[in-house]
Amino acid sequence: MWTVGRGAWRVGTAWLAGAGWAAALGAMTLGQPESSPPGPDPLAARLEQRLATDIVPLMEQYCYRCHGAAKSKGDIRFEGVASMPDIMAMADDWETARDRLTTHEMPPEEEETQPTEHERLTIIQWIDDALAYYPPDAPVDPGWFTIHRLNKPEYRNTLRDLLGIDPSRVDLAAELPADDTGYGFDNIADVLSMSPMQMELYLDAAERAVELGLGPIVGVHPEPVPLRPLVAPRNGQPLAGGGHMLYANGDVVARVDAPAAADYEIVVTAWGTPGGEEEPRLSVRVDGREVQAFAVEARRDAPAEYRVPVRLAMGNHKIVGAFTNDFYIENVADRNLAIEDISLAGPLTSTGIERPEAYSRVFFVPEGRGEEGSRLAARRIIGRFAAGAFRRPVKDEEFRRLMLLYESARKAGDSYEEAVRLVLSGVLVSPSFLYRSLDNRHGDEPGTVYDLNDYELASRLSYFLWSSMPDEELEDLAGKGRLRDPAVLREQARRMLADPKADAFITNFAGQWLLLRNLDRLDIDRTKFPEYSSELRADMITEATMFFGDIVRGDRSILELIDGHETFVNDRLARLYGLDGVKGSEFRRVALDPGSHRGGVLTMGAVLTVTSNPGRTSPVKRGLYVLDELLGSPPPPPPADIPRLEQSAAAVGEDATLREKLAVHLTNPNCAVCHRRMDPIGLAMENYDAIGRWRDTQDGRAIDVSGELPGGVAFNGPEELKRILLAREGDFVENLSRKVLTYALGRGLEPFDRPTVREVTGEVRARGDRFGALVEAVVASEAFRSCRGREVGP
Repeated sequence: MWTVGRGAWRVGTAWLAGAGWAAALGAMTLGQPESSPPGPDPLAARLEQRLATDIVPLMEQYCYRCHGAAKSKGDIRFEGVASMPDIMAMADDWETARDRLTTHEMPPEEEETQPTEHERLTIIQWIDDALAYYPPDAPVDPGWFTIHRLNKPEYRNTLRDLLGIDPSRVDLAAELPADDTGYGFDNIADVLSMSPMQMELYLDAAERAVELGLGPIVGVHPEPVPLRPLVAPRNGQPLAGGGHMLYANGDVVARVDAPAAADYEIVVTAWGTPGGEEEPRLSVRVDGREVQAFAVEARRDAPAEYRVPVRLAMGNHKIVGAFTNDFYIENVADRNLAIEDISLAGPLTSTGIERPEAYSRVFFVPEGRGEEGSRLAARRIIGRFAAGAFRRPVKDEEFRRLMLLYESARKAGDSYEEAVRLVLSGVLVSPSFLYRSLDNRHGDEPGTVYDLNDYELASRLSYFLWSSMPDEELEDLAGKGRLRDPAVLREQARRMLADPKADAFITNFAGQWLLLRNLDRLDIDRTKFPEYSSELRADMITEATMFFGDIVRGDRSILELIDGHETFVNDRLARLYGLDGVKGSEFRRVALDPGSHRGGVLTMGAVLTVTSNPGRTSPVKRGLYVLDELLGSPPPPPPADIPRLEQSAAAVGEDATLREKLAVHLTNPNCAVCHRRMDPIGLAMENYDAIGRWRDTQDGRAIDVSGELPGGVAFNGPEELKRILLAREGDFVENLSRKVLTYALGRGLEPFDRPTVREVTGEVRARGDRFGALVEAVVASEAFRSCRGREVGP
């Protein structure tokens, strides 16, 4: 924080020394539409407001005695400082004050009046924010790129697209450790570490991925192989040489694992004893279905083979030889069937083997004749697979090492296909597969800007919108050198958002930004809320995800996230919301009536539940959610010694309302500075209970949802709260722009990113606040298309 803050400080003070504050903020309009010149900087205004309302009263109490108008100890005077130019002109003084506050050197210990720890923290955090201030119209700084390990969703989806492994059937990422999160997301490069244990798991997963994607190694086996054991019912008798004699209708059962979908031949060795007018009847069945029947004329001294051609899918099968026409007259006739053996031949031919789709893509050339022919085929197969896995052309030294592994396996006795598969497994544990990196030879030089090459842009774009590797069209454009054109990037972003694979962005981004993932960790008290179930929780998440996805795919205004007029429900969720006419478990779009209590994410069950406590609502969590997730202006964290609400509210009695208990916070100066911002917002949503149901009363009392924000802005209930939020639509658009940019870059935003955020926000606003405009502006930004080296701290 300090290194970055001082860097931003130097930019601002240099401009002040040169052209002055007005020129610094007003003269530079990088990336702004001509019709929308930059206005007053909202962040500067918020810092100035916090100074006036939160900091100055504390400094009057603790600081102005020595650093005020009457006395300026050390020639430092804080009294009268009110604007960002004033603040920036005193950069060194504020740094000193921050250091002295942190070490408790200021105020001096002999002063009788000392700030509480929370008051001290409030001042320090404001100074940190002020020191980190970066003028929004400074020259764009693209920031750095950190080598980026694939997180679990990215790893899962990349294996799906590379090897056709369906994660809904086999999830190879499930055994990997959970990813850490940073800045609200799990794709932040700085927190995606790799432990030795994790590397072992990747080795195991790589071997499994190759076998799952390509299927097991399957050769041609035309000779039948006996199946063991053979199991017969109690009315059978084992034969001396193996098999069973069936004295009554019954089955001899064998099981087999077919290595691949292919053509096979079942061979049943049998003989019978006649009785009556018919020969014993043998029914050959596969998985309960008769495939062929025979009249068995063979006798004990000359058993016969009864052959049945079948096509088996890969996997386990039940093969049965059944006796179906038993006949018995005592001392006259006794028809029986003996089954000595059941065997299986196959796969019979290589052309009949049905392999996974990825097999033909990977082994796209035949083996070739002789060792040299095999080696040439292996070179082509390994080279193409590695290029796809690495998301770029393979470097000569990388390819040389891969071929050395192939040669080593062949010398050790591996077959051609075994050796190739070993190399493919090696590719899947290569850093070039597990990590996204850049070919930047100046990565340690903060002053040198590097433009991402086309393959790096293809990878950054695909992992942004698909959480997976580039597809063929992106690879083709990269090979032609066209992705460095911002217009082509924008076009590709539009195409990719329309692709089903964009579900990854919708699910991962919305799940983390809106805190939907946290629902699984919230244990709602079902004695108080018996309607709440795992199914209802899943419905809530589905509604919020579908709603967000509809805005993304429909290129609708992002302001509908605050106050939309439609939602998606099934019958279970409709009952919770009191919506009529919805039947069945399938989700469908529902238009909301003008008087509905629903509309926008704040009124959705998922958001209302995740911002509650297990047994009751939490106006504090709901207020914090609005300030942090929607407006991007969270209060500082509370002091560690702040008592629980139940403890601090004991003075007002057990029968007090939640509003009355929360009012205790406002009587404590340590609490009031934050709670006067959060509590009114959360209390405005008290008509929704802890699982999002509407209510007008609680415990027989009418619920008071009126409130007043700092500055005297009064409102009453969720609808008026949404109107206040829409009046701050610029803050919401900027905050969502920051969130999407953070997710796209895979790093936290720094003060120097403010010009980029301003450019992105300006384009979004100029294009009707459409979500597509937000994505396009992000991918066309310099921060997305380039980077520089990272500063190394002292």
